[in-house]
Amino acid sequence: MAFSKICSVKFTGVGLEKISRIGYSPFMSRFLVRIIFAFSLVMAGFTPALAQQKEPRALGTFNDWLAYSWIENGHKVCYMLSRPTKSLPTNVNRGDIYLMVTFRPQSKSKEEVSHVTGYPYKKNSTAEVEIGNKKYTLATDKDVAWVPENQSDETLIKAMKRGAKLVIRGRSERGTLTTDTYSLQGFTAAHRQIRKSCT
Repeated sequence: MAFSKICSVKFTGVGLEKISRIGYSPFMSRFLVRIIFAFSLVMAGFTPALAQQKEPRALGTFNDWLAYSWIENGHKVCYMLSRPTKSLPTNVNRGDIYLMVTFRPQSKSKEEVSHVTGYPYKKNSTAEVEIGNKKYTLATDKDVAWVPENQSDETLIKAMKRGAKLVIRGRSERGTLTTDTYSLQGFTAAHRQIRKSCT
């Protein structure tokens, strides 16, 4: 499925200032806001040239994934992201939903997988990622899920390269169980591009 087709709902940036979690620095909060700003320009039909130079720059579209780079405090940061091909249940009100891999060469962790779910997760809950017959547990806080500090983002990224789709399940603070399905078509190419552009 073409990426443009699965992105029928535009990013609006509403509520993005609230994005935060334990382990997310102020840098990452500002970073996510700029990501969605750039993504909303693409979805609205603007070309990257129309965005100011201080905003993220497109590195390419890779099937169902988009790749970007951004300069923060003199350091180049690259990231890739995708929207779900399917979200269940369909009768719940949710904000922006997307899956992202961030590559920061200057950072100790370097690569970080995160999922923004469009609602506040249930407090002290976890989210489950399923790729093929493998399952992985993500920590959550507010509307963000990420690989716990004692586990490896690299392990999950390797599984994403080998897989065809990724399914993530989580429970909202109201108790609703949600399931988001992502295509992994183009993931390897997009990941190769962000590594190349930021190395």
